[in-house]
Amino acid sequence: PHFWLDPIRLADVGDAVAGQLAELDPDNAGTYEQNAADLRADLEGLDGEIVDALRDCSVDTLVTSHEAFGYLGARYGFQVVGISGISPSQEPDPAALAEIADLVEQRGVTTVYTETLVDPAVAETVAEEAGVDTAVLDPLEGLSDSSAGEDYLEVMRVNADVLREGQSCS
Repeated sequence: PHFWLDPIRLADVGDAVAGQLAELDPDNAGTYEQNAADLRADLEGLDGEIVDALRDCSVDTLVTSHEAFGYLGARYGFQVVGISGISPSQEPDPAALAEIADLVEQRGVTTVYTETLVDPAVAETVAEEAGVDTAVLDPLEGLSDSSAGEDYLEVMRVNADVLREGQSCS
């Protein structure tokens, strides 16, 4: 479910891992705890940046190729509509595509989001049917040479910039 797209949830996981490691290796507990505290500081800072970037968005519906961005949407106040549901390989039937294209028009959505590592064809079809743009979000399932940054923080900042433009945020 891509919980890591919510930086605060990811910080909570870092704290939990540090706690477990400290129990297993008490001699290095201080290092684990400090690393988790540093990670939390970075992620809380990132969260603040994203909150600022996505302040006052005109469009609150986030239409994505599939429902990978639910935690991100919940964190930053978007209703996420996945075209293909939870599985990126599940192809919606024509009636479902038409329904989503109608939803895009009704809610004033200006951008349908594709994602790295998933064929954009279905999302592009919906965008074309509705007469809107497409943009790419990275679900951070793994960094590669084609990633928009060298680490989680950089890629999430790029995602925030993409969303700020696509959701018409001021």
